[in-house]
Amino acid sequence: MVGVSAMDGRSRWPHRIGSNEITRRKGARVAATLLAFALLSVCVPRARAQDPNQTATVFVGGFASVGASRTGVFGVDGSEALLDSIAALVGVPVAHGEAALAPNVAADMLYYGDTPPPYYTDADRAELAQVTTQWGGGVPRYALIVAKYARELMRRSGARQVNIVSGSFGSLIVRWMIEKDLGALASSGAIARWLSVEGLIAGNWAASRDHLVDLIELVEPFPIDVDHMKYDWVAANIHSPRDEVDSPFYANILMGSLASTDDEYQNGALSDLMLAERDWQPNDGLQLVSDALFLHVTSRSQYLGLPPTMGLLRNNHLDIKYNRGGRADVATFLTQRRRVAIVMTDATLKNISEPTGPLWDWRPAEVVLESRVSSPAVAARWGIHEPLSVREKEGAVAPLRRFNAAGEHQRFTELLYDGLVLPEETELRLELHAEEIDYDWRYQVLETVTRPYYDELGSGSIMVSTLAPGTYTFDAPGWSCAVAVLTYDYPFAPFVEAPVAAAVPPAPGPVALAISPNPHKGNVRIALAGFAPAGGAEQATLDVHDISGRLVRHMVAPAGDGFLWDGRGESGVPLPAGIYLYRVVTPRGAWTGRSVMIH
Repeated sequence: MVGVSAMDGRSRWPHRIGSNEITRRKGARVAATLLAFALLSVCVPRARAQDPNQTATVFVGGFASVGASRTGVFGVDGSEALLDSIAALVGVPVAHGEAALAPNVAADMLYYGDTPPPYYTDADRAELAQVTTQWGGGVPRYALIVAKYARELMRRSGARQVNIVSGSFGSLIVRWMIEKDLGALASSGAIARWLSVEGLIAGNWAASRDHLVDLIELVEPFPIDVDHMKYDWVAANIHSPRDEVDSPFYANILMGSLASTDDEYQNGALSDLMLAERDWQPNDGLQLVSDALFLHVTSRSQYLGLPPTMGLLRNNHLDIKYNRGGRADVATFLTQRRRVAIVMTDATLKNISEPTGPLWDWRPAEVVLESRVSSPAVAARWGIHEPLSVREKEGAVAPLRRFNAAGEHQRFTELLYDGLVLPEETELRLELHAEEIDYDWRYQVLETVTRPYYDELGSGSIMVSTLAPGTYTFDAPGWSCAVAVLTYDYPFAPFVEAPVAAAVPPAPGPVALAISPNPHKGNVRIALAGFAPAGGAEQATLDVHDISGRLVRHMVAPAGDGFLWDGRGESGVPLPAGIYLYRVVTPRGAWTGRSVMIH
């Protein structure tokens, strides 16, 4: 049974401050504890207006074990299939080396390399050399390269601001760039939004314990990058405490974070290392969840008085790029202006599900509250049905509550979802589930070793409106709860999605990806115009992705011949009309493009 009632105009937004950590140190309970609320109706500092149609986006990638020794030009456009997919969802062009670009262009940039780009002046080269000598390279060097690239991208595109999407190690680079105000990007209001995906916001546990080599293949000696991931380095050179965001330079930046909770990368090697040191915490196989989120954000660092958005997904560190729900999260964060949060405010346990006799009393009942949030609008627009947020016991990020009696009612605040939504979104689907735990080492519950370890309390789903604040009730056989929905509209210009152009931007140099016809019905030819094979045996691969990033076809052919794709998937079944993304790779480089298939 579901009920809804309107909330008054003094709706409050959940803040994650103080001891609000999604972590389990020494076996302590995992929870995102929300300690305080702030009124949205109070006066907040004015922020620079944002227009996503006039804002370029820079993607800053993660750590590469041989990146520090890479030769070649840095600070230039890169090529990444993931960026092409997200850009297609958003509806913006991708930079491939053009001198002039659209003001809402997206670009993957390269910060590894040893050769300055042509736009560097003598002063730029001298500044970078000084920073490299001072710090030995690493984060300060890469951050300066990213800052100069962002300025250059704004010049090429005429963009008024830049968004930044950073992944893993790239987030630590961006944090340095902002807090050191490199290129005056932060202080001038040139950075509109920053989304960190599995970022090393506060350092890396494995690097700090000298265990990173046990998780990924590293070259010897370790690059300086690894030293800069350590907790002590972050605290000494960026901010102490390391997990606190405290700088006025963030006040003009809408911040958000995505983190993953599947620790099965390399068969759970990181979890095994933490267990050996009695310091297990939720993680994605390479990075702690607590290190990838903005856990402590001071009031002077908040954009319009609100904390950063926050999302959790069920992936390991490397597989999040295949998560289609995560791609939708990125696309909406970069372009939209309505923010929605879903908060569980109380719960009642109907059945204690624990022995309570005089000789055998297992109370309290340890109840884990799981949730998933998905978007009907995202499914309708992009065909993405995967959840946008997942909090489950398998990642040990679902909140655990302890009850002492049947019928006990507890009030609390647990954040279930916090993100931006599409303009046509009218409601979100909230799936809820609860179990009473008898054995789960992740939650430090060790009552029995006899299966079953969990007592089912019931599950179900409710639809919650995104149009206005409201409260809802959920009722299952063994438990019930109430949730509150909070909404806020940022004072941003609406995003206008441009139609996909028939012409495909050329790749760097004389070689370009030619796609013809475009739009097309069925067959389409994808070839490298101007490509001169070095030898008759030089091969090329073609990967075809749909707009949500799903790989639908893989082909191999001689590099000089090109490809003829018949519009069918790997199984031979004709694919639906829509936008398709192409990535052609040869030993000499990669080229990307897109087309529209019609029926």
